[in-house]
Amino acid sequence: MTARSDPLINLQLQQVNTPQSIRCVPEKYRLSAKVYDALQREDEKEVIKLCEDFEEHGLHILTIHDDTVLQAATYAKKPDLVLRLQDLPDRHLVKLTRQNLYGNTILHETAISNGAIEVARKVLEKAPGLLCMRNNLGETALFRTARYGKQDMYDFLAKKISGYDKANQKVFLQRRDKTTILHIAILSEHFG
Repeated sequence: MTARSDPLINLQLQQVNTPQSIRCVPEKYRLSAKVYDALQREDEKEVIKLCEDFEEHGLHILTIHDDTVLQAATYAKKPDLVLRLQDLPDRHLVKLTRQNLYGNTILHETAISNGAIEVARKVLEKAPGLLCMRNNLGETALFRTARYGKQDMYDFLAKKISGYDKANQKVFLQRRDKTTILHIAILSEHFG
């Protein structure tokens, strides 16, 4: 039996090939591919220009893992680009708390780089709730800094919770599986 003679496959082909999907879907992916390519080439001006074509600007979902352009720029260790992409219309600020498939937010991704403290500062000014958000492993951004051994970022984020009482600090210092920051620092050999 060929694919063309199977009525279920023909039905699926008809649904995929509607005039609207032919026009919209490829354009969206073509533009995302251009942004990704510009990131790979480290062409920050092109990334910013292309993001202007997205309704969500730097919060456009770029990867199959639901990473935004901001998160991808963070992975690429481009803090200046991330800062420039954060200039968002007010209606999008609530989307700064968007999580990827692993539950990581822009702050989780920023937390693994000592060179991105200014990014973390700006992100927290716009969305302070990011500080207490957990990823799928039950880690806050502060917890991730310990796991990756980023002392400067750890110090910055630890100051943010220093005024909290012990019970509220526990959220930041222990994952849901009861692993503590001390455990993870030792397991990842970041204890100096």
